[in-house]
Amino acid sequence: MTDAVDITDEEVKSITQSILIRYGIDFTCYEPKSLRRRIIRILSLHNLTSVHELWIRFLRDPTFIYTFMNGVSVGMTSMFRDPVLWRSMRSQLQNRYGNRDTISIWHAGCSTGEEVYSMGILLKEIARTATALATDINQDAIETAKSGTYHKIRMVENENNYKLYNPYGDFERYYQKAEKEVTMDHGLINHVSFNYHNLITDPMAKTHDIILCRNVMIYFDNVAKAKLLAKFYDSLNPGGLFIVGFYDAPIQMVDEDRFDLIDPAAKIFVKK
Repeated sequence: MTDAVDITDEEVKSITQSILIRYGIDFTCYEPKSLRRRIIRILSLHNLTSVHELWIRFLRDPTFIYTFMNGVSVGMTSMFRDPVLWRSMRSQLQNRYGNRDTISIWHAGCSTGEEVYSMGILLKEIARTATALATDINQDAIETAKSGTYHKIRMVENENNYKLYNPYGDFERYYQKAEKEVTMDHGLINHVSFNYHNLITDPMAKTHDIILCRNVMIYFDNVAKAKLLAKFYDSLNPGGLFIVGFYDAPIQMVDEDRFDLIDPAAKIFVKK
């Protein structure tokens, strides 16, 4: 690994513009400080000393763009993160969709799948059926989500979160243990399709009853956030639920002519 490297804001702007022109992948709307930190991390991991060397790597190795995308979009999450949300979601699903045969869910920016398995457990415990789409820009994260295999050390936090969500449940019945890893019960995601999707540039062909986009918009600037909020509105069925992360977007950014805030503590909105 190289010694610590640094890059300027102009170099960040230059490399994102070049990537957009060459690959059609738009990182220009990412929050600048966060993007800069992630690019510096990529440079260090791959023994690159400058943005110029990074671009040469792109030119010499056409597949490196995928490594770069995965590095920029890497996210940390956990199962039943923010248990107050999942307790509220349990009530919302029971009260709003109790008479429905099935519901449609979009996990926008699913990362490594912890949220998807959380929803699978919730649906199982309240005996509801659903179809779900889980999307992300990070191909490695999608593969992890599909496999459902996580290091045992991560399961400590997951177990604690689950107990705050459901003190009477048995979390261990949802996974199998190995020496250093656990694998989640794949039956929890039988209703899920996993796909690559760029939230900024790719359209969404169908609408959903519930959209979760948590701890994703925090990485975008306010212009991109506004565009995403409009896209999510168009992708929701009337009366559909929209859930954002606790730090993703200020509540006042969510258009009150389009959404009602029905649970401030859990950041749950409903489409008018």
